[in-house]
Amino acid sequence: MSKPTSKDSSFRERFKSLLGIGPRINTKQAECKPAELIITGEILKDLNVECGLHNRIKTIGQVCDLARTRKFEEHAVEAVWQAVDDLISDDHSEARHAVLQLMKAIIQGQGERLGPIRAHFFHVIKDYPVNGDLLERLEVFKALTENGKDITYLEEDLSSFVLKWLDIGLSAEFLEVLVNLVKFNSCYLDLIVAQIVHKICVLCNLTTVPTDIEVSLQVLDAVVCYNSLPSESLPGFIITLCRTVNVKEFCESCWKLMRKVLGTHLGHSAIYTMCRIMEDKVHTDDAALLRGAVFFVGMALWGAHRLLTLKSTPTSVLPSFYKGMTSANAVVSYEIVLSITRLIKKYGKELQVVTWEQLLDIIERLLQQIQTLGSQELTIIVHELLTTIEELYEQNDYHGPQERLFTLIEKCSDKRPEISVLTLVSYRAQSIHPAKHCWIQNLQKLMEKFFRNENRSTIRKKTLDVLSFVLSINRQLYEEELIEAIVIPQLGHIADDKDHMVRRLASQLLVDLAEDCNTPQFNNLLDIIEKVVNRPLIDPPVVEAVESDFLYESPLEDVKTAVLGLLEILQVININLLRGYIE
Repeated sequence: MSKPTSKDSSFRERFKSLLGIGPRINTKQAECKPAELIITGEILKDLNVECGLHNRIKTIGQVCDLARTRKFEEHAVEAVWQAVDDLISDDHSEARHAVLQLMKAIIQGQGERLGPIRAHFFHVIKDYPVNGDLLERLEVFKALTENGKDITYLEEDLSSFVLKWLDIGLSAEFLEVLVNLVKFNSCYLDLIVAQIVHKICVLCNLTTVPTDIEVSLQVLDAVVCYNSLPSESLPGFIITLCRTVNVKEFCESCWKLMRKVLGTHLGHSAIYTMCRIMEDKVHTDDAALLRGAVFFVGMALWGAHRLLTLKSTPTSVLPSFYKGMTSANAVVSYEIVLSITRLIKKYGKELQVVTWEQLLDIIERLLQQIQTLGSQELTIIVHELLTTIEELYEQNDYHGPQERLFTLIEKCSDKRPEISVLTLVSYRAQSIHPAKHCWIQNLQKLMEKFFRNENRSTIRKKTLDVLSFVLSINRQLYEEELIEAIVIPQLGHIADDKDHMVRRLASQLLVDLAEDCNTPQFNNLLDIIEKVVNRPLIDPPVVEAVESDFLYESPLEDVKTAVLGLLEILQVININLLRGYIE
């Protein structure tokens, strides 16, 4: 029988190897691992105290380079550290820094082999014998914990280290590490979360460095997301965010963080806390704090991204807004106007009377404040708010007290646009009829304010229309009273009025009234019409105004109206005399 060829033998060997029966054939060359570095006695001697400080520091530098790139033999780290640990308390900062650099290099290069030595290194930087070297110690801690993520062998003393560092080395660099400590190891910090939050809030309130504020907010965010914000920390936390939200570049991040808190079991407590802030007399002059509280409450309850889990109603928080305006401050008032404008535009149709009463209380105080503060921006936005409410009224969607609304508008009618005042005059006209108490006096007040003391032509003409309408439906019973109390006092000097369009309308009203007048006031009406007829045809102070309005209406139309009216009146008188003579 012939022997198997070498080719067949090779195939069998490879087939067995695939089945795991025979030894597996390595097709690739085995990677050669670098040999472990042996720390010789000569190196240890150069590190020893007898060698002199300068040589020791030089040797430490050389060992650092080796530690980063080579693995030490077993127990070599302990031997190296024993040789240099005395330098950690040396008076020369250069020596201490060299040892700290060595620690960092050993951790970076030998990390997975250190084991319990990690705890020893941790205690070295924690119980450091010298006050100082904070940055270098922090670099060692960052290397030891992978920037706060890995705390193996450090768990028991981590909280005490964090508290100590918050007192001696509170910096943006440490806070970056603290963010990871909270994210990855929050369970070991449970007992000190309240203290951490307090320290961070104090820093955030005092610093003006953007980086410190940014990292502080990141720590607070980590506490809310990966741990649990203690209830006793809530007031300080809220105050910090209310102040910090005023910094433009952190407004959005503050709102996101506040929204997270409001979505937790502390949500209603947070709303209550902010309402207490607005009501507390201690914070009366803290404009930034009050503004932040107003912003957060408004955004949370009726903003674009309101939280549906919050059951607080506008009625429950608006009294706090009102008390927050105790000390007139344009910044706070402006934020309040923005907030309630958002509420009215979004939910105005759904608001009930009690809520509108509270809103009108706030608006009334705002109208008082714009008189004293003199802020043009605040004045503009308050009047825009009133316009928004008027739009609801025009659409029949305003469910608040109408009388009070128009009383407020009337108080500032000289600053309101014409359309607003016209709406006000129309509203007032609804209550001028004999069934209302003091209706003639109300008509008199209306004429006094919106005719005699008003300069805008459109408003004055609207008021004359109201007077004409009231006369037309009430002259049979109250003609003499109306002429005596309203017409003669208000229109007695109409001939001297500078507005030719108003003169024409008034003249027409007087003519219409005189045509059918059967009271002793007839002669007084004729006297007023006569003054219009005999007035100077051109009034020098208003020549320019006359020329500018010439295209719209002749300035002599009032005279024409009065003359034609007199002719009609005389014609009526003659007809009546002739009828009496015939009879």
